[in-house]
Amino acid sequence: MIESLYLTPRVVGERIGLHPLAVIFALLAFGQLLGFVGVLVALPASAVLLVAIRRMRASYLGSPLYNA
Repeated sequence: MIESLYLTPRVVGERIGLHPLAVIFALLAFGQLLGFVGVLVALPASAVLLVAIRRMRASYLGSPLYNA
């Protein structure tokens, strides 16, 4: 139980850049929405969303709208 609730999210989260709590919530949310397939897709989809959000934030911070 310690391994599945603490160790795995910590190791996996460090590899893809997600906080361990975000890993757990992603697995729970995608699993609830899409079932077993959602659990398989949760971490790659979360990593893609994280990259997209970081790029949008960087684009916004560099835009004239933010600097105005």
